[in-house]
Parts: sequence; structure tokens; C-alpha cells
Amino acid sequence: MADRPMWLNPGLLSGPSLLDLTGGNEVAIIGADLSEVEWHKPAREPAATAAVRLVRLLGLDSDRAAIVSVGDAEVLHAFLREARRNTPTKVEERRALAALCRYLRSQEWMPPHLAAEYGLRAKVLEPPTAVEPPEPARREVTALPPIEPSLLEVSAEPDIADVPAEPGLDGLEDLELREDDVSLPAAPPVPPDPVPHPEPPLPLPQPGPGPVPEPEPEPGPEPEETSIEDWQRAELEESRRALEKERADAEAFVRSRTQDLVSKEELLSVRERSVASKEEEVEARSRAGTERLIALEKDSARREVLRFLGGIPGMSAAQADVVATAFPDIASLTAADEKALTQCKGVTDALARSIRLELAPGELEDERRSTRLREEAQAFVAEGNYDAALECYDRLFRARPEETSVWFDRAEVLVLLDRSEEALQSYTRILDADRGNARATYERANLLFGLGRLPDAVEALRDALRLEPSKSRDVVPKAEQLRRDGHANEAIRLFQAVLEVTPDDPRAILGLGDAFIDLGDADAAEAQFTRALGKDPQNAPILFRKGELLERKGRWGAAVQYHNRAIALRWNYPDPWLAKGEILLNHARPTEALECFEKVASFDPQRIEAVAGEARARAVLGQRGEAEAALAKAIRLGADHLAVRAARDAVARMTRPVTEVAETAEPITDLPSLAKAFEAIEDEVEPPASSVPSDFQSFVESIEPEGEETHVLLQLAELAIEGGDPQMGLLRYEQAIERDPRNADAWTGKGVALQQLERFREALEAYDRALSLKPNHELARKWRETCARHMPSETNE
Repeated sequence: MADRPMWLNPGLLSGPSLLDLTGGNEVAIIGADLSEVEWHKPAREPAATAAVRLVRLLGLDSDRAAIVSVGDAEVLHAFLREARRNTPTKVEERRALAALCRYLRSQEWMPPHLAAEYGLRAKVLEPPTAVEPPEPARREVTALPPIEPSLLEVSAEPDIADVPAEPGLDGLEDLELREDDVSLPAAPPVPPDPVPHPEPPLPLPQPGPGPVPEPEPEPGPEPEETSIEDWQRAELEESRRALEKERADAEAFVRSRTQDLVSKEELLSVRERSVASKEEEVEARSRAGTERLIALEKDSARREVLRFLGGIPGMSAAQADVVATAFPDIASLTAADEKALTQCKGVTDALARSIRLELAPGELEDERRSTRLREEAQAFVAEGNYDAALECYDRLFRARPEETSVWFDRAEVLVLLDRSEEALQSYTRILDADRGNARATYERANLLFGLGRLPDAVEALRDALRLEPSKSRDVVPKAEQLRRDGHANEAIRLFQAVLEVTPDDPRAILGLGDAFIDLGDADAAEAQFTRALGKDPQNAPILFRKGELLERKGRWGAAVQYHNRAIALRWNYPDPWLAKGEILLNHARPTEALECFEKVASFDPQRIEAVAGEARARAVLGQRGEAEAALAKAIRLGADHLAVRAARDAVARMTRPVTEVAETAEPITDLPSLAKAFEAIEDEVEPPASSVPSDFQSFVESIEPEGEETHVLLQLAELAIEGGDPQMGLLRYEQAIERDPRNADAWTGKGVALQQLERFREALEAYDRALSLKPNHELARKWRETCARHMPSETNE
């Protein structure tokens, strides 16, 4: 559409171009021998020349409205396409192209983006205001010898017919460029061309000294040219009047057609509204008819029920109305049993039996017999006479073998009679009839557990979980019991089955990890705990289990860290307190261990491990009286408990005074105490700035009773990163850097933690520090390249 913008004009008239109307109509008749005539394709007038004429004829370079036909549009489109390929170099063509672009820009029907484009092209081709260049300073030139008149003859371009144009454009056309006429050296005369044609102006030589000759006046138009111009103007005016008349007729026709269309649209809208109202009336009548039919059907069904109830002896009208309201048709009345009928107001048992006897005489007797047998069986079970109850269920089963409830009741009685194999056969028969019966599958699995057939029981429980995933809460305790009984393989299969239906069950994850530990597969257990912490890092039991696993692997510092995290989440969780106290007591920290045991005793006074641990800690501290009192309390709670035995041995070994015991205690060789760490911190005048919030750091310090060595802090930081806690890892790496500022591993780990927290600029600085300490640190280099991708501005540093 950019090459044919005139098609967007809604007022474009059909017809040929104005150039076709102004062309000559004379026809010359020539006689010649056709055998000697040479045929050539007639030369077409260039598109640019035709467009220049058409722009002037239509007055596109003026402010008056132009009437454009389809033929004119095609001529102008050809001119635009040629101008897009090659910008015109002639002044007339450039002026015509600029006038056409300004005309297209000023039209209302032109889209804004095309109008802006054509306006810009018009400004490039011919700026709207011409700035007159400053007059150059005249130079004095020396006189040259006169030039022969024959050398000054220059063929002039043919004059163009004057057409009335815009005053501003006429002023631009009358502008003349000043040229300095200078004398040229003598040259041989140039013979004139046989056919005169316009020649380009000669290049101006460099001005030299000498007088400047006056320009000769241009010759005026000849009388013959003036008459041609007048004839063309008259013909143009006549063509314009004809076009204006055609345009007026077209506008009148369009207005009349528009009025007709508007009136027809109004008529159609009125008819559409009437049709819509009639449709609504028809739909309302249809709905009313349907409702009446439904009401009649209900009434007919109700009348049939009332007619049937009217023949029942002793049935009153009020009772019949209540029964008909509850059971509006014969089908629902037939499906109702005696209990349902007796729920109706005024219906007695005898009346209900009469109704059932009239509806189904044979079924009533069967129902009454089945109900009587079931009631008798339940009564025998309540009395403890299971054999009689089994006989009743057998008779009921022979009467109604298709009822599944009879099979379940019979199997329960067989279990009470310790006839598990027969009960198992009952459940198997139910599953043969219905493989998707989850209750039968679960009860069969329980019987198999009772019979000791663990592989079959596990498979049955897995099938029950697939049929009913909500049974996972009942399956997890069975798996834990299997693990406690020493059947770790079966327990693992059950835990895995539970995790297949409920992947985020923390109890199943803990049980599976403990089962792996029982089998000696610590790596698998650690993988389970790590995966669970990745999904839920705030799970205190899993943190406690991970700490226990690390303690078994000899990493007691990391174990204390996990116990501290579990305590921070649940302060009254006794297991991590006890485990932490045991670790501290085994590593010659009786004071801190005593605090842990006392904490457990404060919220769980009956916990034997806490009281026995307190006795052991006081024994190590040399506090004989307190240790004996704690031991006595532990013995009262459970004398045969393993923790009580260990406490009794510890108290029995006390033979020296308190001071000597305290002095000869095993020295601390692995880690400094918390008091020493606090003293070191107080000695620092300007503590290093931390990259974590102060409230978070104070929270972590409040739950950690001791500092750590550099290698232990690095291990704790790695565990925090693996557990999905980069904030804790960052704190640990900063503590390691405080102890050893030249540790490249600590700086690299700090960068990893900062990168996971999306603090990329600080991470880059940490990586750079690590590389400055150890230029060949491969891990720091790889992590820095990864981090640099997130910050393109840092890659060039």
C-alpha cells in the first residue's frame, strides 16, 4: 500500500487519466507500400514527464482540492515507484514529487505513519523554506582577452508552458542562481549539432581578475506559444468543470444511496427486535408447556401411588398423602423397605409390612428372614457365642450369596474364632468377585501379617495403597513395626510404597532412612534425609535424624549443628537435646551437656535418659551429692534402663574431690569453648562487617554453644548449602574467614553462598579474593565464570 497510496482515497473517481483527455486528437492518414514499411514499437512518454504534467494539471502543488481519477492514480503510482528506485535529478521532477508527497501528507484518509513518511520525503526533496546563501565577497579579477562570440553560444533548454501555480511555488521557480560570468580562453569553434537539444551548463571555472559582463536578457515567449497556452488553459478549465460535475453527481448518488441504506437498516433493526420478542414469547410458552407436562406426569405418578395405597387396609388419606410425598412413584415405593416406610409420619410397623406384602409378597418374607438372621448373629457376637453367630451367617450366606457384607461379617467371626485361614479364604473370594475392593485387600493384608507371611502381606498392603492412598497413615505404623522387629527389607518396601503415593510424608521418609541405617547403608539414609530437607528444610525430626547419622559417621561437629537447627525449630523436642548432651558429654564438655539434660527434664520430667544423663554429667563434674540424687531418681523411673546403668557406673567411679575431678578432667583439644569465643569477640575493637542480617546472626549464635575450627566450619557450611540453606552457609563461611582470612576454600564457598542468594557482585569479589590467594583454584575459577554470565559488566574485569 506504500507504492499505491491513492487507492486509500474514498473519493477516487473511475475513468481515464486527465492526460488522455488533453492529448491531441488529430489523425494523419498516410499511404505507403507495406512491404517497404518498417514497424517499430512506439516510444512511450516517460512516467516522470507524464507525472510532472499531471501534477500541474490537477493542481496538486496548490491549496485547492484536487479531483483524481483511477487513471490519474495509476500515473502517479508509476511515478512514485520509479522515484523509490531512483531519486529524480531534474528540478521539475523533484518539485513535482515533493508536491505529490505534500498532497498525500495533507489528506485525511492517509494513515498517520504513511503521512509522516511522505512528509519527510517532501522535506528531503524540497525544503519548505529556502535559505538564501550569503553573498560571497567579490574578488578583483584581472582582465582577460575578449572571447570569440561563437564560443559563448549555448543551446538553451526549451521553455515550459506557464501554468497557474501556487504563489510560493512560482516564487521558487523564479529564483535564479547567481553565476559569475568570466572570460574563457580562446578555443576552436564547436560545430553545432544537427538536432538541437538541451545541454548541461558548463562547469564554472575559478574566478580570475577581470570585469564581470552583464547577463543578457532572456528572450520572451513567442506569440504562437502564448496561443497554445491559452488553448490548453481553456481545455483544462473545461475538463475541470466536467470532473466537478461528475463528482457532484457522484456525491449526490452516494448521499441518496446512503439514505436508502440507513432507512433499510432502521427497518431491519425494527424487524429484528420484533422477531426477538416473538422468540422470547415462544420460548416462554414452550417452557410453560414443559413444566405443565412434568407436573402432569408427577401428578399421574402420584395419583397412581395414591390409588395403590387406597387399597391397603387401614390406610388413611393423611397417611397415604405422607407416603406419596416421600415416594412419589411406584418404583421408589417398591425400592423402600419397612424401615424406610416406618419413617413416614403415622405409618406403623404393621402398615409398613402390609405395604411391602402388597408390593412384593415373596421378597418381604426373604427380607424379614435375612434381617432376623443378621440380628441373631449380632446378638450371639455380643454374648461371645461366636460359633452360633457363624452358623447364622452361614445360613444368611446360603440365602443371599451375592451380598458382600455377609462375607465380611463371616470373616470377622472366623478371625474371632482363630480360624484365620478360613477368614483369608472369605476375603479371597470377595477379591475374586471384585478386584478393586480396597477393604478386602487391606483386611487380607492384616491377616497375612498375623499369620507371619510377610512377603504376601507387604504385596497386599501395596495393592491396598494403590486402591486407596488414604490408607498410607495406617500402613506407616506397620512398616515401623516391621523395622523394630528386624525385618528391614520388608519395611523398606512398605515405606517406598507409601512414598510412591505420598512423596512428602515425613514419617515415611524418617522410617525409610532408619531402615537403611539398620541395614548399614548410611549413604542411602543420608540421601533420603538430604532429599527430604531439600523439600522441607524446616522439618525438625529429619534434622535430628541427619544429625544422628553424621554422629555415627564421626562428624560430631556437623551433628551438633543439625541438632541445634532442630532445637531452634522445636525448642521442646527432647531427642535433639538428649543427642546433643550425649555428644558434648562424650567430648569432655560436661557443663554444657548438663545444661542440655536439665533442659529436657524441665519440660519432660519423666524422661529417663534426661535424668540419667544429668547424673552422668554431675559425676564427671565431681558433684557427688547431686549425681547420687539424680541417679536415685533415674532408678525410680527405670532401674533396668541402659542409660541408668551407665549413670550408675559413672557415679561408682567417683573417688576424688570435686576440685581434683574438675582439674583432672580431660582437656579440651578439639574446639574452644563458647566462653572463650565470646571473650575473643569482646577483645576485638572493630569486628568485621557481616554479609547477613544482624538479627539472623544473633539467632544462630543464641542456639550454638561453642565455636568451631576452620575445617569444621567449612564442613558445616557445605552441609548448609546441601540442605538448601545458603544463609546459614554464608554465616559459616564468614566465621571460617574470620579464623583464617587466607583460606581460599572459605572465600570460594562464600561466593557460592552469595551467588545462590543472587548477590552476584559480592560473589564475584569473593571469587576474585580466592583466586588472588590461590590462582590455580579450579573451583573458584569455574564458579566465577558461571557468576559472570549473570553480570555482563563484570566479565571484562
